[in-house]
Amino acid sequence: MRSATSVSPQAEPGTHWNTSSYSGHANNCLEHGVLPGARQAVRDTKDPTRKTTLVFPAPAWHAFLNALGGEAI
Repeated sequence: MRSATSVSPQAEPGTHWNTSSYSGHANNCLEHGVLPGARQAVRDTKDPTRKTTLVFPAPAWHAFLNALGGEAI
């Protein structure tokens, strides 16, 4: 069974967001937050109203990170 990735209008209130140190001052980056249930959220720093957040189940996020580490992407 595959876990579904969802698009949420916004993440849960109180989510701590991290921005990459590589983003600089141009605001050209993504923010990452950990949600309840080990779900992972990603949003665009250029979206000031935070209209859209991508939410990934933990297994999908770990598969993505493993692919990055193995340079499969």
